[in-house]
Amino acid sequence: MSMSQTANAWADGHSFIGQIYLRQGQRWSPIHLQATRHDFSFGVDVRSDTGWLQTGGTDPAEAFLFRFHSKGPERLHFTLSLARDSTRQLDIDSNGRLGLYPRASTQQYWKVQPLEWQKDRVMCLLRDQQGHQVKALPGNGADVAGLTVQTGELCEYLIVRAL
Repeated sequence: MSMSQTANAWADGHSFIGQIYLRQGQRWSPIHLQATRHDFSFGVDVRSDTGWLQTGGTDPAEAFLFRFHSKGPERLHFTLSLARDSTRQLDIDSNGRLGLYPRASTQQYWKVQPLEWQKDRVMCLLRDQQGHQVKALPGNGADVAGLTVQTGELCEYLIVRAL
């Protein structure tokens, strides 16, 4: 990171809780768990999740626990888990999709490549441990996108630190 980038680098060497947003055109879409809903005949709406991350719908951004791991050239390395259930770690499935999977211990870390630091926010690129950039995978609906490290649209992300 250049000197101008590190002046406000509040995440450098620190763990924190934050939300992630994906740039879709001129707006930032919250990243959350893909939900499934089941409406049973007796009027009960049961909500569960697939574990996969996506944007779209009315769900708010998930809170993630960013645990500082290390630092590389131009990048900060974090392990990521769901803040409300830290046993659910961010990982990649066999199809390259990003999701929160139950793992007791994982060595998978994620690279945050800062583009612009702001107070309690950082615009960035996200990469997996091997350096593959996290991309958007179009889904059902205009604002719906899954996240992948395989074929998809290159995107910018916004991480907002919780206070």
